[in-house]
Amino acid sequence: MTKPTALLLLLTLSAAIAQTGPSMDQGEKSSPLNAFAGLGKDRPADAKTEITANQEATFDNAANVAEFVGRVVVRDPQFTLSCDRLKVTLSKARKGMEVAEATGHVVIVQENTDKNGKPNQSIGRAESATYVPASGEVTLKGWPSVQQGMNNQVATEQSTVMTLNRNGKSHTNGPSKTQIVDTSEAGAQ
Repeated sequence: MTKPTALLLLLTLSAAIAQTGPSMDQGEKSSPLNAFAGLGKDRPADAKTEITANQEATFDNAANVAEFVGRVVVRDPQFTLSCDRLKVTLSKARKGMEVAEATGHVVIVQENTDKNGKPNQSIGRAESATYVPASGEVTLKGWPSVQQGMNNQVATEQSTVMTLNRNGKSHTNGPSKTQIVDTSEAGAQ
């Protein structure tokens, strides 16, 4: 058994870890639970992603796969992700990412600003999460929950699956409970 070691990797695979995709139109109306709508939005050319893992990191050049194990934390300009294990599969041409799969105590946090410039935070939790840049979808499985501000959607069964995309749409398959809090001022039109 190997002794856990701290590993800090600074990856400049900006196109590989979080691929550029269409950004959400500022005037577009979205659901109160549009968490992670900005995931995959346009990124600065020099954006960097930092991945830390305290047990191991494995790279398989032939398979275009990188795996990180043990208290994995991904810090990206668009989000922060923590999990027990992360597997990233790059496209064959290594011009982007095919899929990222996070498992074990997955927490995704995205900081955004609303149309009035006020900061808000979206948090997704699940036993596993899969991100597919080509579709812009994040799929949460295993007691998934999504919180955006005071609005919440929580699975009421382990088998519930929540899918969110960068356009602000979401789909829940299975039992869940949704709480939407009206934060508008009384009497405001």
